[in-house]
Amino acid sequence: MNQIIFVAFFLQICFAFDFNKYNALDKIEKYLAIFNRNQGTVKSKVEIIGKTFEERSIYMVKMFTKRKTRCGSCKGKSKKAILVDGGMHARDFISHAFVLYFLNFLKTTQAGFYLVKKFDWYLIPVLNPDGYEYANNFERLWRKNRNPFNETCIGTDLNRNYGMQWDPENGGSRNPCNEFYSGPFRFSELESQAERKLMLKKAFIGYLSIQSFGQLWIYPWGFTKDPVPDKSTLDKCAKAAAAAATTRHGVVYNSRQTSERSTLGGLSSDYAKAAGIRFPYEVLLRDKGTFGHLLPEDQIIATCEETTDAVIAWVNCVCAEMM
Repeated sequence: MNQIIFVAFFLQICFAFDFNKYNALDKIEKYLAIFNRNQGTVKSKVEIIGKTFEERSIYMVKMFTKRKTRCGSCKGKSKKAILVDGGMHARDFISHAFVLYFLNFLKTTQAGFYLVKKFDWYLIPVLNPDGYEYANNFERLWRKNRNPFNETCIGTDLNRNYGMQWDPENGGSRNPCNEFYSGPFRFSELESQAERKLMLKKAFIGYLSIQSFGQLWIYPWGFTKDPVPDKSTLDKCAKAAAAAATTRHGVVYNSRQTSERSTLGGLSSDYAKAAGIRFPYEVLLRDKGTFGHLLPEDQIIATCEETTDAVIAWVNCVCAEMM
């Protein structure tokens, strides 16, 4: 009876939360609070992994099953975890929207339960809440966080601030007014510090940083054009994900090494790989530039559907490679 009551309560809250919209930060935080009700087939727990310069909380939701299961037919493998972040760049509104949609998918669907049986999931819907609040209310195309360097220059590009080959001269900037400012030193920012601590604390097998735009699944290295030793494996799983995303609505996704076009230092996916996470990717959602970071709300659900299909295909590939 308690299970039935919880499911009814959860669905009521989900229907009240509009997945067709780019929701304001306060509404997102209220929605995340329901995941602390550790009931249902898929369990969930909300944690605060850090605070920002403007004293906002960085929330993470852990999704898991009560009984520790193993990754499908991956015999002899203890259950691993996957880390997903959204909103590293404030203007990537579709990334926040997808992670929230995917949380609901994991909690309320049989296919979601299938994914949680295979892996524990740690999801950060809004890694950069200061930036998102600013972009949502003042400057829609704001990219960085809101940590001030001086009176006129504010913010660091979080995806140039991670510790693997941090280098402002390699796709970043030493100019604090530049939108690709790499920060004064590696891991100078509270947001990247919080995620680094999490990456080093948990036994993650996979990492997905959900961003926009480009319709791409990309993988390390980014700082050099040299390949990682297991490039063929990373490429295989990226191709599987891109093909699944393309199949849903016919919107074409592709895959490649991050540095195929140009090198970039200080990326979160490169750091994840160096930290021992075997399957790290940046997932660039719709579109290819027609709307760019201003993707209309009427494309949210379709984007989330195709990306969910992609993640399922990616999980299956990861499990196969773990055998």
